[in-house]
Amino acid sequence: MPSYEHKRLIERISQLDKVPENSAEYAVWIKAGGHLGLLRENVEQNDLIIYAASDYTFIQTAVVGENNLSPLDLEDLLRWCGKPSDSLATYVWGGGREDVWVTRDDHFLDSKTLEGSRQLVFRRHFEGLNEKDALYYEVLQEYSHLTHIHWRQEQHAYCRFDENGDFDYVVSITSKTQDGSDVSLVSFKREPLELYLAASNSVLVRMFDFTLLRYENFTAWSDDPEAVIKEPSALFYRQKVDLGQAAYTRGVQVIRPSRPKAEIFSSLQESWSGGRGGMYVEFVACDWRNKRITNISTDPSATTNYFQTRKNSLPFELSPAFFRSDVLLKYKVDSDKYTVEQRAIHCRGAWTLPDYDVNEAGQVHAYIRDLRNLPYQEQLYWKSYNEEPKSGISKRAFVNHFRGEAWPHHDPLENVLFIMRNWTKSDLAWWKLSEEGLLERVSTPRTSSRDEWAGAFKDLSKLIIEGFQVRAIRTRLEAMNIAFEEKEKSLALIEKLLDDERRLDGLRAVQLIRSKVDAHSRGSIAANLANKALQEHETYSAHFENVCRSVVDELKLIEQTFS
Repeated sequence: MPSYEHKRLIERISQLDKVPENSAEYAVWIKAGGHLGLLRENVEQNDLIIYAASDYTFIQTAVVGENNLSPLDLEDLLRWCGKPSDSLATYVWGGGREDVWVTRDDHFLDSKTLEGSRQLVFRRHFEGLNEKDALYYEVLQEYSHLTHIHWRQEQHAYCRFDENGDFDYVVSITSKTQDGSDVSLVSFKREPLELYLAASNSVLVRMFDFTLLRYENFTAWSDDPEAVIKEPSALFYRQKVDLGQAAYTRGVQVIRPSRPKAEIFSSLQESWSGGRGGMYVEFVACDWRNKRITNISTDPSATTNYFQTRKNSLPFELSPAFFRSDVLLKYKVDSDKYTVEQRAIHCRGAWTLPDYDVNEAGQVHAYIRDLRNLPYQEQLYWKSYNEEPKSGISKRAFVNHFRGEAWPHHDPLENVLFIMRNWTKSDLAWWKLSEEGLLERVSTPRTSSRDEWAGAFKDLSKLIIEGFQVRAIRTRLEAMNIAFEEKEKSLALIEKLLDDERRLDGLRAVQLIRSKVDAHSRGSIAANLANKALQEHETYSAHFENVCRSVVDELKLIEQTFS
């Protein structure tokens, strides 16, 4: 869907275009006071109208160099008569020449001020297709590259991801033909557009035409003269009013960035350097340099590293902060947006938290150095789960980060994933990866949440069991003259291939929990499975790891059997 502001603009234009029934209201309406008010208000809004077309509204915008407007030639600007559907370039031949050449058309006809200007939106029409599919809009390629935006049909917008991994609607588009709207509208988000204008030393010039009348009663314009109106808000227009009958209001509006260039550029430079604009968060953390538990800020000036310890006693940036394990749940329930690995969390197109781990007390821990690179709001989220350490950092983190050595042990899930990655690369006939991203999605449950535990087994089942190719397995059984029943699924079929009537108890446990326990299962079977896991292993994490150990052995056995 387009941005909220974009949808409000659609509603506003639709309301302004309604023809009043009352004659007195109609006489006021044709003077376009409401339409001009929209232009004045929109200059201050977050979404700027770049193109709009409806029964009574037409707006088109150009990017114009500041130098072109010094001095401002108002009479010249008011002659502008281009259209966004005009072709950018055409082939030309004739005129006494035998060759063919390219001519790049001037979209801003009759205006010398607009020579060399750039059009932000192009209205394209694919001849031969039905009308609904034929019409679409392109954004100036230079602008789309600079802003790193991409067209997403389902969002009706050119988007990128913001610092939180959410869709950022930089250019929102509504089409009368495709969307059943009364208005075609293209609006641009202000902040990235102002950066483009500042960096190119340009401004926006908006041409508008509000021809307001009752078409069924209109015959011709009178000979009365036009009025030329200059407003102090950089709004200039020609207006002709045939009292009580019809009127047109056609003009231009100059729009400059709302902030000084220095402020616009500093915001960009700060984002490049990872700055937070003076907004930092304090975490309760272990200041192991000074042997204390204290509050440590993510402000870079509040910590130091091994190479800058002279004449200061600041905590090291590798000071760990500790958190309740529930901090991870937010990321595990949205697999489209977040990827939770065993020791890292990735937010799509936005940020990564590397090197988190879980200590013996079940606390998640992360270093101040890594927490400072999260968006400010994300840091506040982590702070809400922050607590004093109940134990030190994990042995694995100590060996990796402070001894600089490889951790000699692999946890059970890592061993499972190692085998599955090899299977994926081997292009096996009897197993295929069923869904992209599954190898990155599976993670060990870390909390006391039954839903997280069930979700981990669901992802493990989808990764392994849904990948078995039943037809290929049946072909192997037939070649070995081993009988099977049509109703038997992959695990039962594979067990028939194994020696000594071995059973795949680990994989069957994965499938059982996946089928009986999920976010909506509250029956006795689901409760019994969850209670048994806790009774035998104390935590969901320990139970999951124990099942994975069995699964590793079974995957090796299956691989050996098929090879």
